[in-house]
Amino acid sequence: MTAPDWFSHTASAPPRARQRVTRHLADYARTVGEQGRIHLGEDVSICVSGSLARGEPAVRRRRAGYTLSSDVDLVAVIDNLDDPAPVEKLTRALLTAHPEIDSTVFAIGCGDVGRVAGRFGVDLHHGAVHPLAGPAPTGVANPPIGPREGLEGLTHQLATIYCPDSAPGATPWRIKTALEALRAVACLTRRAGGPQRYGALVDDPRACAVLDRQLVAELVRAREHSRPMPITDAHTYELVLTAAAHLFGVAATHRDLLAALHEAPAGVHLLDGFQRAVLAATIIGYGPTRFRQTAASALHVIVTAIDRNTVPTARDSLDALARISPAEFGRGIDHPNRVLRTLVQGLRTDYYHHLGPHNFGVRPVQAYTGPTPAAGSTAAEARL
Repeated sequence: MTAPDWFSHTASAPPRARQRVTRHLADYARTVGEQGRIHLGEDVSICVSGSLARGEPAVRRRRAGYTLSSDVDLVAVIDNLDDPAPVEKLTRALLTAHPEIDSTVFAIGCGDVGRVAGRFGVDLHHGAVHPLAGPAPTGVANPPIGPREGLEGLTHQLATIYCPDSAPGATPWRIKTALEALRAVACLTRRAGGPQRYGALVDDPRACAVLDRQLVAELVRAREHSRPMPITDAHTYELVLTAAAHLFGVAATHRDLLAALHEAPAGVHLLDGFQRAVLAATIIGYGPTRFRQTAASALHVIVTAIDRNTVPTARDSLDALARISPAEFGRGIDHPNRVLRTLVQGLRTDYYHHLGPHNFGVRPVQAYTGPTPAAGSTAAEARL
C-alpha cells in the first residue's frame, strides 16, 4: 500500500520540514508494523487518527533540523477489548523505540467501528484508508460534525486546567483553544464529507466573520510551526465566548450566553452538563468581575440539573459545587476559585469516562444532545 502524504493539507510547512519528518515517520511506521504484529497479531489494523490522519501535523525547528511536534494518536481495531495488556505492551514498545514521539494507542472493537462518533470518528474514517499495520478496516463510520462536536472540542481545550497534572496557575489560552473556537463556529450546520481541518478555516466564511482572516491564517501557521500564540489571552477569551454564543444560538454577549446556560434542562446527562459547567466556570475565572456572580448562578443551575445517575464517582464534587453560594464567587476572592478547580477536576474524570466509549462506539450515549438553542434565541451578531 502506498504511504500517505502526511503533509497533504498543511498550509505552511516548508519542504525541508516535510522531507525530514516524512523520513522520520517512515521509520516510525515500520516500527508500528513490526511491534503491532508482535503484540497484536498479523490481522489487527492499526491506523492513525488526529492531525496525521487529516494531513496537517505540526513541526518544530531544532538546531539539528525539523522534528514532528504533533502527538501521534494510533487506533488499533481489535476483536478482544477485555484484555488491555497487548495494547499497553505495544504502547510501551513504541515509546521505547521512539521516545521523541508522544504515542498514544487507543483500542476499539471490530464491531464498534460503525458507531464511532465525533471528530475522533471522522479522523479515523479518513486515516483508515492508509493503515500502518494490518488490513484497512471496513465499515468505519463517517459521522457528521455539528454544534455538539464543536462544543466538545472547545470544552476539551478549556478543561485542560482541570487535568490533575495541570499546574495551579495554568490557563486554557493556547493556539488550539482559539482554533477549536473557530472550528466550532465553522460547524454550526451539521455536515459530513471529511475531516474539518484547521488549515481550511482560513477560507471558511463563518470563521472569518468572527476573526479577521489574516489572524486566522496566523493562528494556523503558528500551530503548524509550534510558535507562540499570535493573539492575546483577552482576544482568545472573547473568541471563545463568541463561539459558545453561536453554538447556543444567542447574541454574542455575556448576558445572552449566561441566560442560555441558565436554561439547562433537569436531568441533563453529564456530557452536556459538564460542557455547560466549564463554560460557566471559564466566565467565573477569566471573565469581567461584574459577570462572576451571574456565571456562578448559571453553574449552580447546571450542576443541580445534572442527572446523578450519569456521575459514577464524583457525586460528592457535584453536591459540593451545588452548595457553594454564587455570592461567594461574586466577591472576587480567590478561595472559591481554588475550590472550583478542585471540584470540576473530579467531574472531568467522569466526563471522559462517558466521552471516550461514546466516541469509540462502545457505549453511545443517546441522551448526549450538544448545545440546544436557547428559548427566543437570535443570531449571534452583537459584540461582547
